[in-house]
Amino acid sequence: MSMDAQDVLLLAGGGGFAVYLLAKMLGAMGMQHPRFEPARKALSEAKRKARDRSASASERAAALREAATVALEGLQRPTLAASYARRAEKLDPKHPASASLLATALRRGTRYRALELLLWRQLADHPVASVAYERAFQELVTLYEGPLRRPETATVLRRLASTASSPAV
Repeated sequence: MSMDAQDVLLLAGGGGFAVYLLAKMLGAMGMQHPRFEPARKALSEAKRKARDRSASASERAAALREAATVALEGLQRPTLAASYARRAEKLDPKHPASASLLATALRRGTRYRALELLLWRQLADHPVASVAYERAFQELVTLYEGPLRRPETATVLRRLASTASSPAV
């Protein structure tokens, strides 16, 4: 029996897919471990509070931030945490913790392009001299120097910031 290259590739692809499915199933079973039970209960309670239409938007946003924190810290699920933090930010866009929590979740979930867009939006939304602007700017420069591997962009941003802050001659 002879196997040509196409048969070998199909066999390897099928085997790889089977390994992927097995890993996903084992990961899902790991989330059922008793050590995650308190976090799952806290997440359910926060989600219940967030669904309560009689609560104000800021109270619902606080519940969503709580759900995001539990998902991030208690369940180690940064993508889920980013989803809750994004919803909290939409409900209460003026609350600084929502954007900060969203940035943390995106960073831990290695969603660097989404984090880059969020940071640029924060720069556009805040006054130049504010603490929020400076924090977003520094995080953006760090992002370009690190995971995005664009040190030239980080250098240009630093130069622009130093030029803007120096008095005109």
